[in-house]
Amino acid sequence: MKRSILNLLLPLGTALMVLSGSALAQGVSYKGTSAANFLKVAMGAAYVAGGESDLTLAKDASSLWYNPGAISRIPKSSAVFSHSSWLVETSFINAAIALPLGGFTVGMDLTYFGSGDIQETTLLKQDGTGRVVSASDLAIGAAVARNLTDRFSVGGKFKYIREQLAQVSAGAFAFDIGSVFETSFFNNMKIGIALTNFGGAMQFNGNDLLVTHVVSGSPTNKQVPAVLETKEWDMPMTFRLGVATDFIERGDIVWSGSYAINDARDFTTRHNLGTALTLKKMLTLRAGYRINYDEVSFSAGGGLLVPANFLGQLHIDYAYTDFGQFSNIHQFSMAVNF
Repeated sequence: MKRSILNLLLPLGTALMVLSGSALAQGVSYKGTSAANFLKVAMGAAYVAGGESDLTLAKDASSLWYNPGAISRIPKSSAVFSHSSWLVETSFINAAIALPLGGFTVGMDLTYFGSGDIQETTLLKQDGTGRVVSASDLAIGAAVARNLTDRFSVGGKFKYIREQLAQVSAGAFAFDIGSVFETSFFNNMKIGIALTNFGGAMQFNGNDLLVTHVVSGSPTNKQVPAVLETKEWDMPMTFRLGVATDFIERGDIVWSGSYAINDARDFTTRHNLGTALTLKKMLTLRAGYRINYDEVSFSAGGGLLVPANFLGQLHIDYAYTDFGQFSNIHQFSMAVNF
């Protein structure tokens, strides 16, 4: 088991050092230089309500979003659907499924962001051009995970990412890898590690990049067909390391806490704290706090486990997130473990 853990930690640690070291060596800030930024918006109401701090949470198939190595620890097959209201009347949906298959657990998930209809305006036509456009983002992933021992699990996810704005779009492939290790101290404290959005760059192409250039100074104002050139932008690769444990476990009352550190290519190191109180294994109250974020900070929510004989177990979760000067965010998740 020690060899298996080292085989996972070494490449993850190397990737983190390369990511951090290259930025320090060049003295370059990478803020605002990533494509597919919708991948930074957390999915799964239970995970979000806890401040996005518990990388070991394996309650349902929403684990696929933050740590594919956790899905093999889900007690049963699981299917989940999440909906999140977002800023300026946009929204996210996320759907995922995880199924035990032999000695492995396989899973698939889909995340979609939609802007709704947008009235196009330009500098010359600030009241609108009459054209209606929209923006959308999509990520589709397939994952496999395995419990290598009763304490250690590892998994990976391969995904396709696509962004579209009006009639231009970009697509690329990326990988997520992660693991969960359960220790024998501090009430079997669990350690979660994940490296997400490791992949190729994205470059926009499409009809909206076809323009007509007027040659200034020519006697006839000659018009020349042209294509606007766009640059490639990297994925928002992020390394996360977290711990979670139960502080109190007395009969029907369990009080737990979690902490995670986030190191990404395009923002400074961030910290996430979370806690959860579970009563009679049915009702869970959660709260979390994020440190070194621009606007988002406090979150809270709750979850209810409803036994359903014809389905299995029905999990209903809600998360509220304080987004500072912007509108507060609400996310709902419904999962069936069968």
